[in-house]
Amino acid sequence: MNHPAGRIGKRLILNVKDVMKPVTGLPLCGPEDQLVNVLVELSSKGCGCVLVVDGDMKLVGTFTDGDLRRKLSEHGGSVLQKTMAELMSSTPRVTTEETKAVEAMRSMESPTQVSFLPVVENAKSMKLAGLVTLHGLVNAGL
Repeated sequence: MNHPAGRIGKRLILNVKDVMKPVTGLPLCGPEDQLVNVLVELSSKGCGCVLVVDGDMKLVGTFTDGDLRRKLSEHGGSVLQKTMAELMSSTPRVTTEETKAVEAMRSMESPTQVSFLPVVENAKSMKLAGLVTLHGLVNAGL
């Protein structure tokens, strides 16, 4: 029951950095990019989101598949010409590499359920370090 390879052990020892996807290969775009140019990035990386970063890799926002559906319903086809700065969520919920993976999972559940959390080096710098997904946490045995 308390074996380190078991569920309880994993909850005690796994940090976000152990289960996150690294920056390489993540769906990224800039705040000035138009949605029409970001759609391939959104759909091809299989994360369900695009992370909006500035030139210094500082996370400035997120944009999800759900955001796309809501914006298309709200604005119609004209939304494709809008920039990510106009469409993104500019206050994303984030976590850090040193946070326990189980805490990141709890953070995904409340106050509203999300399926991913951007991982930043620290909350002050907001420099992007990776992405943790609910699917990845479940696959890790949490």
